[in-house]
Amino acid sequence: MKHALTAALLALASPVLAEDPPVQALLLRSVTVTCKLDESIAFYRDILNQKVIQERDFTADVIKPYVDADGGTVRLVVMEGRGEYPGGPIMGGRVAFMGVIGNDGGPACKQMNKNAADKVKRGGWHGETIMPFRVSNIDEITRRLKAKGYTIAFEPQASPVGVSRNMIAYDPNGVLLELFETNIAPLAPMKEGVVERMPIR
Repeated sequence: MKHALTAALLALASPVLAEDPPVQALLLRSVTVTCKLDESIAFYRDILNQKVIQERDFTADVIKPYVDADGGTVRLVVMEGRGEYPGGPIMGGRVAFMGVIGNDGGPACKQMNKNAADKVKRGGWHGETIMPFRVSNIDEITRRLKAKGYTIAFEPQASPVGVSRNMIAYDPNGVLLELFETNIAPLAPMKEGVVERMPIR
């Protein structure tokens, strides 16, 4: 009885540690700041069949925390794509742009040509993002890219894990795109040097 009372008093005297509140995070879309808005829209529309679903204009003052437009206008454009697969239609993640319009683009566009030039025919560097797209008819996409003169880092080939045909291309802003077409049967054995781990739940 004495021990039980002591334990109860200690429990009351001890501070109650609050549990950390739960956190959730879902990626809604990728957003690229661009000084080539019209070309960017045309690329994703004509090459990858994405459709514009939202447009909104902001003054430079309002959007300054996001884009250094210095007096121009910034247009947010959101695009999305859908695919038909054996299990039914799938809606993918959205691609969005903050396009700098007017006033020569301000500071946001000063590095435009330099950034585009140093991304030709190479893989990713530190801090860069590769955006993966699951596609159908990857050969037709390759034809469209070539017809429009866009840079292809490598043409469709069996992926390192052998379950899809992959390619890397660049959009008008120099963003690396991984385009892959999944196959039901493996195209090739998994390449030596690939180690696959399943996440521990």
